[in-house]
Amino acid sequence: MTTDSGLVGLGETYHRADPAEVIIHEFARSYLLGSNPEDREKIWDQMYRRASYHGMMGAEMRAISGIDMALWDLMGKALERPLYRILGGKTREKVPVYFSGIYDQIEMNREAVQDWSRQCVDEGWTACKTARFFRNLASAGAEGYLSVDNMEEGARRFEWVREAVGNALEVGLDLHCRFDVPAAVRIGEAVKPYNPYFIEEPIQPHNVSALREVRERTGVPIAAGERIFTRWAFQQILEQRAADILNPDLAWTGGITEMKKIADYAQTHYIPMAPHNYGPLNCIALTHFMAVIPNTRHLEFTAYHYPTWNTYIDEPIEVTEGHLPLRERPGLGCELSAAMLELPRVVIEAE
Repeated sequence: MTTDSGLVGLGETYHRADPAEVIIHEFARSYLLGSNPEDREKIWDQMYRRASYHGMMGAEMRAISGIDMALWDLMGKALERPLYRILGGKTREKVPVYFSGIYDQIEMNREAVQDWSRQCVDEGWTACKTARFFRNLASAGAEGYLSVDNMEEGARRFEWVREAVGNALEVGLDLHCRFDVPAAVRIGEAVKPYNPYFIEEPIQPHNVSALREVRERTGVPIAAGERIFTRWAFQQILEQRAADILNPDLAWTGGITEMKKIADYAQTHYIPMAPHNYGPLNCIALTHFMAVIPNTRHLEFTAYHYPTWNTYIDEPIEVTEGHLPLRERPGLGCELSAAMLELPRVVIEAE
């Protein structure tokens, strides 16, 4: 987003971004062109009220999220301050991250899992998440079901990690909403002896009572939020005590403005934040955000993506011993790389 002063704000959303692009150019333009970019709350509320005709999810919210990120970047650049400073100042010097997809690129056997687990701990990782213990074991043709044999195989994979590194590595399980309540309960009971960091999205999250049932019957921490948008949806999760950790995605759920409200309300319930994180600008924005809020737990970090993503920006994102440093440049603290700026662009101007 470009202002009449020449400042440029960067924002990002992702996965099927074409519909969000249309929303920005045809729907949001009337709230943006000619407006004061400092009026973030007003712009957000105007866009949301209009978008609410179509519900609280989808392309509209993804567009609003990317726009909001760009507005915050503009504010930081206008004030010549890094984003974390204008969000409230830092509560920590660096942001802890967990290694998401830790076992995605190795063979799923005891020796490989244990060797890689030891190497990751030696490199400074203290927390991780994997989908490979159970997700690919879901029974074909029986959506949501997990057999006893497959349940035992998934639990055995978790046991390999504990044999190798003990409790030196927090291990979260991502089930990608693949299971029904009975199967999710079966998985939770099977892994409980191995003290999972959390089970993320064991079922589709939109029936909050069902999610709470999984949490209560398994007795293991539940993470939810990647597929949940806006503070109103998280209100139900929090008030019904359906999750122990929230993992909203800043680029989907409403941007920085909305994430701050979700985190503040979560803090009143003593619930930590461990946001879903995908994309370079999203990661940078979340690093600022997580440095500010008191109820930070971990930020998701999928290490395999960054060799590519770092080519999109002018200063790479790098993890050191399981932490991300804060950027001190104004706004987000990055610009698009020369290679990105050479790509074709669509420019929308006031009529």
